[in-house]
Amino acid sequence: MDISKLAQDVLAYAGQGQGMGQTLAAGERRLREVLMQIGQAALQLHTDQDQRRGYEGCSRVCTCGKDQKFVGHRLRTIETLLGPVSLTRAYYHCRHCGQSHVPFDQAEGLGRLQVSVPLAQVVVELTDTLPFGQAQMKLEVLLGRRLSASSMGRITQKVGSFAAAVEEEAADQVKIDRSALAAMEVGRLYIYADGAMVHHLKDWQETKALQCRWQDAKENWHARHLCRNEKVPAFDALAWACMHGCGLDNARQSVLLGDGIPWIWNHLGPLADEAIQILDWYHAKEHLWGLAKALEGEGTLACHELLKELEALLWDSRLEELVALLENRRKHLRSVPKRAAVDELLGYLTTHRVRMDYKKYREMGLEIGSGPIEGDCKNLIHARMKRGSPRWSDQGCQAMLSLRCCHANNQRAPLWSRKPLLAA
Repeated sequence: MDISKLAQDVLAYAGQGQGMGQTLAAGERRLREVLMQIGQAALQLHTDQDQRRGYEGCSRVCTCGKDQKFVGHRLRTIETLLGPVSLTRAYYHCRHCGQSHVPFDQAEGLGRLQVSVPLAQVVVELTDTLPFGQAQMKLEVLLGRRLSASSMGRITQKVGSFAAAVEEEAADQVKIDRSALAAMEVGRLYIYADGAMVHHLKDWQETKALQCRWQDAKENWHARHLCRNEKVPAFDALAWACMHGCGLDNARQSVLLGDGIPWIWNHLGPLADEAIQILDWYHAKEHLWGLAKALEGEGTLACHELLKELEALLWDSRLEELVALLENRRKHLRSVPKRAAVDELLGYLTTHRVRMDYKKYREMGLEIGSGPIEGDCKNLIHARMKRGSPRWSDQGCQAMLSLRCCHANNQRAPLWSRKPLLAA
């Protein structure tokens, strides 16, 4: 094919009527418009070439064991990257169980939503980061395609709900086949956990986040992300599978890092019972700052000096001295709020004492901050779930969370290979 001749024909066609314009930008816009029209027409011609699309004979075996009978060819119009395209497909029906089947739609991965797979992929990429209304405008600006915001929401929820089901399926598979994990060679495994609040239709609910980061045999680092809008018991099961799927059984050393949220230590701690538990240093430091401010007043020199003293003791794991200092300060306090502030910190230190040996952790070369999971809360949860101040349904929230984790885990291709638009 002579591309130059074809380009000349396109240019001649584009120059008809309104012309190409006098500027490069005008010519570019006109050619894009024309090429989209030509592409749509070519795709329609391509679909028209096969009028027996999906035909498998006068009957086919139904899932109920009986036969589905060929009824006829049914017309369907779907939106594509190039524009709407109509096609006919063979339609089968089983009179015994009432099921209907369109083999072509199954093979192509087309669900009930009237969009092609490539267009759905673009929609999901846009709505992954943008509110549905903004994504609608972006789609029109970038590709010239028009879909309603509600349609884009339905596409996203369909794919995201399938991604959530894939997470649950993977967790079940880990439980069933532990032997498949035996060959994993894992050096150091970090397990980070945290929570973030998301506005649902009726109230605010906590989304629980987990990140596993580990070294393989070649000392390359990998990460897996999990964000679930679950109650603690349901999240525990998924977290357990995620941790073991990342090599918890075979890790040379495992570390659980988090802040003071009780469910992290009360539930994830027993699941990773051999992991070294570390309370996030910066979270602990915030508690020291809170006490110094309560006792000496924010911004004062005395506040700064007290904070410096408390921080030095904790940094060097001199917890006995730190507790003694606090108890001594408490004896000389008459203010009830100040005494309560000291009691609160003493209780905090008692609760997390076994997780605050920061000097030892540094000597072991371990991280003492939970920055990676705070990054997940910011980038995977807040950046989308709070953008535009939306209120989420429970299903819509989990669909979006699972979709964003799928992308963060570089699982786009495996997800789409399983034809998520066909999901019930």
